[in-house]
Amino acid sequence: MYCGAGRAEITPPVGTPMGGYANRLSPCQGVLEPLFVRVLLLKQTGAACMFITLDALAINAGRAQKLCEVAAQACGDPVTPGDVRVICSHTHSGADLSGMFGAGAQLALYFEHVTTAVHTAAQQACNSLTPATVAHGTTSLPIGKNRRLRPGHAQVTELERAQGAAIDHTLTVISLRRAGTGQPVATLFHTACHPVCLGPENTLASGDFAGIAAQSIEQQSGATALFFNGACGNITPIIGRGSSYAATRELAQQVASAVLDTRLLGEVGCLKPGCLKAAPQTLVPLPLSCRFESAADIEQAATWLLQQNTGFTSWEATVQCWQQRLLDQLVAGTLPTAVTIPLSTVRLGGVCFAFLGAEVFNEYQLWQPTNVRLASYTNGEGCYIPSAAALAGGGYEVNTAPVFYGLPCAPAADAERALLAAIREQIGLVQLASEDAD
Repeated sequence: MYCGAGRAEITPPVGTPMGGYANRLSPCQGVLEPLFVRVLLLKQTGAACMFITLDALAINAGRAQKLCEVAAQACGDPVTPGDVRVICSHTHSGADLSGMFGAGAQLALYFEHVTTAVHTAAQQACNSLTPATVAHGTTSLPIGKNRRLRPGHAQVTELERAQGAAIDHTLTVISLRRAGTGQPVATLFHTACHPVCLGPENTLASGDFAGIAAQSIEQQSGATALFFNGACGNITPIIGRGSSYAATRELAQQVASAVLDTRLLGEVGCLKPGCLKAAPQTLVPLPLSCRFESAADIEQAATWLLQQNTGFTSWEATVQCWQQRLLDQLVAGTLPTAVTIPLSTVRLGGVCFAFLGAEVFNEYQLWQPTNVRLASYTNGEGCYIPSAAALAGGGYEVNTAPVFYGLPCAPAADAERALLAAIREQIGLVQLASEDAD
């Protein structure tokens, strides 16, 4: 196994639109701590995989593809754009590269800066390739809670309450170290929680708990730290959204301390040939829960949405834009009946990561084998994917969020079975490929 890592700063300048909160009234006004792009390149004979993590809310598929191409170009053979995964931390105190919460010249200019930073970090990773050993471990780190179970959030059914009462609190850590010396090269850490400790009133750039934890790990270990966010669609920090910066830093330090606890890690050793395997990205169509046949259907839905008490100052204008978009699609015959989600998998030793371009409910993680970790916000941003049980309860993720994604409605109950089947198929590909290689 060879690995190399790099990072470059992507702190948004003052005036850059920030993402994550529809009721945030102003763009970025300053900086709490710098934001970064981090790159990790892994290589074995016949296999290469590159991870790019961004301290950002989300990224759309077109921009993600651009970054994949830039990173591959920076490295050259044998890295191809298909070997690259672009993973957003989903901090709500960073920029929204998906364009969901506003676009325009400032965001386009900021993306140019991000593109340059990705090229720089990818070159660092390629130029620092070294033989490496690997260790991984897991522990329970309860930093999140199911926000839908709080009073007033949704009309939660008994089935959803039963499913959502259990939360996967697993923290997974992978440590890559220089062979021979044991010097840390990179640390991957994965858990599931929305980085929304800092609320909409905050207009200063921050990686929230995830970004602060990554920087703390880097300062203490001297190695690049990459965060993969998990199935956190309905998981919010246990300290509550809109917490103080001091409380956010305290939570981040809890995460960093757990990641740096070497007792989590198994015996460090060289990976066998063939233990790094990746399945090509596929696009998974998930059916939507509604079908509009006429302009009257769309108008009726818009009227209902306007009656919802969202508290968003721009809600009326947002719904009007959504309505017009659907009317245009209806006339053009392009009104969607499904949402397409990018999905790919990578096996690193005994851990299988399934990367999804969506906000998946935590129940989807609970339904996986223990060695499978779902990583969200990768190579694009699709939508919330609730459990089938959650659809009946309504609430923000089901009723309101599809408007911001430009979708007619949330995925249907059938989407649960379709997504689970697609994940199972992808995981089977990398497991079989590794077993054949062994």
